[in-house]
Amino acid sequence: MQEKRVVITGIGPLTSIGIGTDALWASLVKGVTNVKAEKWAVDGELWEEFFVHRLDNFDIKKFNINKDRLDEIKRWKEGEEIVDLHYLLAATKLALDDSKLEYSPDDNNIGCIIAHENAGMEQYTSKIIDITFEEVKKASPHITKKQFAEKVHYASIKCAYDLQTFMVMFHVMKTFNIHGYSSFVNNACSSGLHALENASHSIKSGRCPAVVVVAADYPRIYKYLWFKSLKMYASDGKMKPFSKKSDGLVFGDGGVGIVVEDFEHAEKRGAKIYAEYLGGGFSQEGWKIVYPAIGSNFYQKAIKESFAYGKIDKDDVDILCAHGAANSIIDKYEAKAINDIFGIRPKKPFMTTFKPYVGHNLGGSALLETAILLLCLKNNIALPVLNVQEVDPKIKIDLVKEKISAELKIGLKISCAFAGYNAAAVFRKL
Repeated sequence: MQEKRVVITGIGPLTSIGIGTDALWASLVKGVTNVKAEKWAVDGELWEEFFVHRLDNFDIKKFNINKDRLDEIKRWKEGEEIVDLHYLLAATKLALDDSKLEYSPDDNNIGCIIAHENAGMEQYTSKIIDITFEEVKKASPHITKKQFAEKVHYASIKCAYDLQTFMVMFHVMKTFNIHGYSSFVNNACSSGLHALENASHSIKSGRCPAVVVVAADYPRIYKYLWFKSLKMYASDGKMKPFSKKSDGLVFGDGGVGIVVEDFEHAEKRGAKIYAEYLGGGFSQEGWKIVYPAIGSNFYQKAIKESFAYGKIDKDDVDILCAHGAANSIIDKYEAKAINDIFGIRPKKPFMTTFKPYVGHNLGGSALLETAILLLCLKNNIALPVLNVQEVDPKIKIDLVKEKISAELKIGLKISCAFAGYNAAAVFRKL
């Protein structure tokens, strides 16, 4: 029996430079960005100001999602607008619309896999800060620690309950009447590639004819403060991967949905196909949280494994989208892995990375950059790396500096995430 083939039939990007494939691609080829300085204040007192690729004027009501369902979610959330969840809903809707996938709302085995670093955590942090401050401000001399603990617990219990990742999955699947296999993935910045591999297994096993993979992130001040403390945030709002002047990341706002489907199922319904997912490779370093295992071969192992499962050779790869963290140590680590596999400054594949366009979408980054890579394959264009005037002389790779039109058939997306989650995925245009 011939092994099932896995293809991508829908893409739903939600980014600071465009919503939907057409709008996003139009901005990408023009080199457009939308980076803004964002001020965070508490009771009118400025806390911090930092740059972010922020999505403008997002309104979940514009996406033609069932109003009763949105109202139900709002009631459950006690009136709070959880932006991360709304991004996941919007990206799922965009991807389903793009794929034109039809299924019975009452009985189907459509799957759903979500990637996110921790949906709701920052809202929970804010809630605890607000509640605690109000009690401290009152400075009641009579309240006991037990009474205070009870008040905080019962005031935040619903918000705390929703930190459980199955709740995010529940809201998305119920909204779109998805009843098949589901999974929540959190492998840091590589989450999207792990999610695609999970979706591929679901299809190849015959469990699901199609799986919606969706990822998003709504970055706020708490994550910024952590990266700032690590000296990993670009103060000028420009990510400069592999550059002599690399000085950190800039957050990306938004998310993306991708519909992954059994090839025969897609072909039978006449679906458009962006590319075939050939396979992925993965490794876990088990070393440090923030920095990669310098001198190891874990990243190379993941990339080579993707070639083995994808049944391709390194010379088959036409375009490579690197992680491009814009951190000197991580960039050198990634460049060495690329050199070890493709050689020093190879003419093929075209080397590029997309975070300077849309920012670092954290848990959603690998999936969003995969979507952009698929658009590059579709349009036979290798996008240049923005903001890099001079590559670090210790890094022996040549980046795409200007838009290149060429026949692109096979694309490779790689990611070296925090906590040592390395991943690679291979795609072939049909």
